[in-house]
Amino acid sequence: MIRTKLAPAKGLTAIELLIVISIVALLVAFAAPMIKTMSPKSEFEQAIEITEASVEQARWTARFYQTEVLLRLETDENQKRHSITLSVPKMQKDLVLNEVKEEFPLPNGIQIISDDTVILFDPHGEVELPAHLLISSNQAENKSHQLVVK
Repeated sequence: MIRTKLAPAKGLTAIELLIVISIVALLVAFAAPMIKTMSPKSEFEQAIEITEASVEQARWTARFYQTEVLLRLETDENQKRHSITLSVPKMQKDLVLNEVKEEFPLPNGIQIISDDTVILFDPHGEVELPAHLLISSNQAENKSHQLVVK
């Protein structure tokens, strides 16, 4: 009888394949949320965040300083650039907090449509009548988002 060396097994066994698949699945499970947060936001999503943040900042400022706060929706003379500004009438000046002037410029191509260009927050951070803001994109996606300030 002639003995020959056994040739090493070629290919993957089922267990090795399952281990590789589980490692890849774990990597994807942990990497997917990180990749999602790193993806850049569209200008429309940024405009929604800026508008919501400015409303919350106005509400917080009114409560913190126990004074009325005006949130103004402003448009430049060419109707191309929209911004939101907070001001405190009793201080007779625009607010400056945390080294940032409380003016929130919106990205180009985004506009805020509202019946009220000024929203008044009382010292409790509330508004007398709800204000309806429509954030609209003039660009190809033509999106809109409604925000109600109560």
